[in-house]
Amino acid sequence: MVSAGSESLGRPVRISVEDIDDYRLKWRRVYLEEIRRGPKTRNYVSLDSEPAKDIYINRTIRPFFRRISSDDIYYIRTHRMIIYGMHKYSRPLRSIVMKASGYNLGVMLVDKGIVKSLDDLPEIFVRQKIGLLDIVDESLDTMKINIYECMSCYGMLPVGMPMCDFEAGIIEGVLERLYGKNKTVERYCWGLGYSFCGFESYFE
Repeated sequence: MVSAGSESLGRPVRISVEDIDDYRLKWRRVYLEEIRRGPKTRNYVSLDSEPAKDIYINRTIRPFFRRISSDDIYYIRTHRMIIYGMHKYSRPLRSIVMKASGYNLGVMLVDKGIVKSLDDLPEIFVRQKIGLLDIVDESLDTMKINIYECMSCYGMLPVGMPMCDFEAGIIEGVLERLYGKNKTVERYCWGLGYSFCGFESYFE
């Protein structure tokens, strides 16, 4: 059992590895279907529009993480208000700061011994409510990793840009400490009309 979060009264909520795997397999099927046929839509809207902004910040209920904690929506709202505030000020700054923050967290997770191998990462992502991490392909010089129900973008309207610099930074930092220098980029995102986040890491 994994202690993956807490309810309002502070009691730890435990969820089985089987539950995590069931959700991950369900989302893996969505990923494979969307890779086959393309994104749900390419009709992008502006993140600055009121409907897109409202949905992004206020209307996100993640099915898996809602089971873990009824307070998940408030956790996500705070995280996204930070992202949106930086986006309004400067989109390039948002990308740089969020990726650097994620990178520093990824490095710390390994340096502190919290993540000892790549196998530890899915559980850490659940514990921290980042998302359901799925390693979909590994080779000598590249790696493909998906995140489902991602904290930075799940449920948002397609806005024509990837939104998950923070998550990309975590992956890049962890992989650098475990395997060596790499560049991790997001190829798929709710912001691009998909129902998952897909990252590719290229090792130097």
